[in-house]
Amino acid sequence: MKPVNVKLTISEAAKELGYASRSQLYNLINKGYLNNYLWIDDKGRKYLEMNPVGRRSLKGYLPAIIKWRSDCVHLKS
Repeated sequence: MKPVNVKLTISEAAKELGYASRSQLYNLINKGYLNNYLWIDDKGRKYLEMNPVGRRSLKGYLPAIIKWRSDCVHLKS
């Protein structure tokens, strides 16, 4: 069964994805890497769509665009 599409706040998404803080997600949002997953409501609150229809899940997308290092995270070139 396919996972249910859920929209989480940036803080909730960071916890769900295993990040220690929200800053890495905000960096990716500001650089435009998460535009396909980003939702902004009428009050300006930002949400990330975890399992969008027609695209891979956010959890599967992030490892494809970033390189994990022991000291920090770098974007793949």
